[in-house]
Amino acid sequence: MTISDRLVIPSPAALPTRLRWLSALALALLCWLAFFHGLGALGLMDKTEALFVEVGHQMHQRGDWVTPWWNGERFFDYPVWGYWMVALSFRLFGVSEWAARLPVALAASAVVVAAFLLLLVWPLAAEPAQRRYGRALLGAAVLATSPGWIGWGRTSTTDMFLSSAISLALFGFLLALRHPHHPRLAPLGRIGLAGFSAVAVLAKGPVGLLLPGLVIVVFLSLTGQWGPWLRPWRLLAMALLFLGVCLPWYAAAAQVNGMAFLGGFLGFSNLQRFTSVIYDHPGPPWFYLPWVVLLLLPWSLFLPAAIGATRFWSWSRWRPAAASAEQRAVAQLPLVLLLWLGLMVAFFSAAATKLPGYILPALPAGSLLVALWWQPIPANALASDPAAEPNPPPGWPLVVSGGLNAALLGLMAAAAALAPRWAASDPAHPALAVALERSGLPLRMALLLALASLTLALLLRRPGGGRWLWVPDLAGFLAILALVVAPLAPLLDRERQLPLRQLAVLAQQQALPGEPLWVVGTKRYSILFYSGATAAFVDGRRSIAKRWRQDPAALGISPSSRSLRLLGDRRELEELGIAPQAIERLGRRGEQELWRVPLGVLRP
Repeated sequence: MTISDRLVIPSPAALPTRLRWLSALALALLCWLAFFHGLGALGLMDKTEALFVEVGHQMHQRGDWVTPWWNGERFFDYPVWGYWMVALSFRLFGVSEWAARLPVALAASAVVVAAFLLLLVWPLAAEPAQRRYGRALLGAAVLATSPGWIGWGRTSTTDMFLSSAISLALFGFLLALRHPHHPRLAPLGRIGLAGFSAVAVLAKGPVGLLLPGLVIVVFLSLTGQWGPWLRPWRLLAMALLFLGVCLPWYAAAAQVNGMAFLGGFLGFSNLQRFTSVIYDHPGPPWFYLPWVVLLLLPWSLFLPAAIGATRFWSWSRWRPAAASAEQRAVAQLPLVLLLWLGLMVAFFSAAATKLPGYILPALPAGSLLVALWWQPIPANALASDPAAEPNPPPGWPLVVSGGLNAALLGLMAAAAALAPRWAASDPAHPALAVALERSGLPLRMALLLALASLTLALLLRRPGGGRWLWVPDLAGFLAILALVVAPLAPLLDRERQLPLRQLAVLAQQQALPGEPLWVVGTKRYSILFYSGATAAFVDGRRSIAKRWRQDPAALGISPSSRSLRLLGDRRELEELGIAPQAIERLGRRGEQELWRVPLGVLRP
């Protein structure tokens, strides 16, 4: 162990107490605004979140922690980690939307905090504490205010569980890479890499090991740093930890469910999802490029400049000849992040089935790349000079990116002001536009965005102001989270989610013996959660007739069935062509209605 290894992490006594407490407070406030504030104010969103949460709900109700169930059937689309987290949250805090989303909010926050800690321990030991903490907070803030990380950090689906586990696994690798001889950090990094890779495999399957492994193998091959990672005992310990975490459930699920699990999960949900389009989710090869931009806005506008600043095309950046081992390690962080970002996008672009949430594991890498462009980590004597500042971002990329940033925020301000008019075009929720306009929230959001845009423009005109362009973006988005997003959630719930919940409860209250519930048209899976019953999800009469002939039981029809309950938008129900005299209207909330009809009117 070298002297520099012992000095990399200053002792707590050596760090200003006020700086540590202010950083902890800033992180707590950041995560609270981004992920926890108003977390349970909005009902479950259809259809993915409602489906995912209902599986965890069934696990909680049944007490079956091995086999996932949904709508009365075994459900092997995803492994068990996310369901475990939701079921455990329900057991600890009761069944609610807040409890359903608490695990993803904690997972998203864990990555934000881990990003802060990684940037804190990465620089040379001599760098002043204020600069080190400031850079670490900026990196955490860029990630926490990225729309994609906020959105999936408040939505209970498997995407955040996978993305957080992959990110924490790669952070573990980076920790061991940066401090290979440190007596605590190096083992901690290897434990994190193996343990969180196993969690990722429990969250989504083999891709949880493949993706971090791909990044690590490509990086070590390019830099020629395989040595410390090929020591047999270390590899054996990591393999045992990985298998000890993820193998027991896979073995139990295969033993209990046999080929239903092996074929449904490994065959359908992994191989088929990658090689063919399932659930009607195709996409061109460039599908994820605009999504990376959207999910990282406004920070993605600076991403091309940040990528260019890595000079990845130069072989000397991957294998510098004159740098010391520590200087080389410090300078490698942007390169690892670039590989992380690029390989994630490339992998999911090659898959046949495409959904925006799949690209979520790339967002931490993109966020930290941008933060390091704003505040680079010096790998030389500059780090020890308190009066010196790292090189600011170069001129013309800054002006171009900042100008686009200001223009985009201006356009977003105009769009926010017009939001009530656009909402009025939704026939399913006719009162939403009026509620939005009365709330004043669209105008408030427009003013905040316009103020951020104006501040950006003024900074661009001021000499030296360009290096502070991140301040209006960060302040503006935090203000929107506190002043717009938090009060908007209850309004949207009242106008969009509450009517459906009320009809779901009414449908169960009105149920007759042997009477199936059919949800017509849009797949509103949240009805299962709120009604506490099973349902069949149907489309038009042709689809109903085909399924009825194939398997009436799949539609909930039994020998005792005499009638049906139909739930859906009025327009979708009317398209079934049922005679008015055959309809008993059990309830209506807005444009959504609940009918009872005789079984024979839809019999093929």
